[in-house]
Amino acid sequence: MDRKKLISGKRVRASSVLEVIVSMMIIILVFGIAMMIYTNVSRQSLSGQKLKAQAILAQIMKEMGKAEQSANQESIIGGFTVERSLKPYAKNGRLLQIDLIAFDQNNQLLAELHQLIIKDDDQ
Repeated sequence: MDRKKLISGKRVRASSVLEVIVSMMIIILVFGIAMMIYTNVSRQSLSGQKLKAQAILAQIMKEMGKAEQSANQESIIGGFTVERSLKPYAKNGRLLQIDLIAFDQNNQLLAELHQLIIKDDDQ
């Protein structure tokens, strides 16, 4: 039956060039919006990692205040590489500067924490 309709001389309507261009523009627009959403989600994921790294550094800093730590250490905690350094602060014998730096698996800097503490004279 479909063949009879084609033979009878009626033309089958096809898409014009203008319709194809408009549909391509709509597809490109939707793809662009999807890429922006993907970028924002991946950026927020990195922010979550930064917050987790900052929380880990704060916990380490609290523990360092309770117990004496060695001058320089590097350890892996919670999936982050944490560098600790303890050094005298600006020629003052009673002050110590603690620097904590957290890196991810790609060695990208995520968080830093710096604090001054007063060294006990008893030690």
